[in-house]
Amino acid sequence: MDVVAKIFLETPLDRKFRASEQIYTLLRRAIISLELPPNQPISEQEVASTLAISRTPVREAFIRLSEDGLLNAYPQFGTFVAPIRMEALLEAQFLREAVECATARRAAEIIDPLKAVRLRAVMDKLRAALQAEDWTAFHTVDEETHYEICVASGMPGLARTVEQARAHLDRVRYLILPDIATNHRVINQHGAIIEAICQGQPEAAYAAMQIHMRDIIDHLPELKQRHPACFEEKIQANRNRKATKPA
Repeated sequence: MDVVAKIFLETPLDRKFRASEQIYTLLRRAIISLELPPNQPISEQEVASTLAISRTPVREAFIRLSEDGLLNAYPQFGTFVAPIRMEALLEAQFLREAVECATARRAAEIIDPLKAVRLRAVMDKLRAALQAEDWTAFHTVDEETHYEICVASGMPGLARTVEQARAHLDRVRYLILPDIATNHRVINQHGAIIEAICQGQPEAAYAAMQIHMRDIIDHLPELKQRHPACFEEKIQANRNRKATKPA
């Protein structure tokens, strides 16, 4: 079965809600999870025909995905799932580190027994997913852990900011998700963050989160070697030469 058809067959549109929003959400999820891999061609007409709707809501969804850096449209040639751009990846990591290190520190400053119980409970769920080797659940509970840290910081709304920033990073995470050693490392890092928060140690929580946020960047060279077709690195040489050219 065609990948696009499979996506919409598994989750049909609900006619009570705006079609463009649902199409955007489903395609975004498929791109991030690599169900639609980098460089996969995709067309407005294909999606519209699959759903038996006009192209207008599909076009709206495609525009938003292009603005997110997840689709590349080439006039007279077609639209393709964007490869993972190093520039976007590093920007997303920078933003996440700034926000999530601050929320971890804040959570440790104001932690209370109920929030500590919630954080430790989500860690138990993450360990259970690892033991079962249920990688879909592992990814979902990983996201839940970061959400609970935002809640514990008293700033749950920041979870939305983090979610928007993590799209490019999550595509990389899906490349390595089945890797047992990586997932054990994630468990240990999450455990260090949550224990520092629960014990009311702000600086330790900040440092543990920083290690966790930088882990994916530390392993990028290896990932690029293993999955070269998934990545695109913007060439800066021409820009640099122009910037340094004598007046």
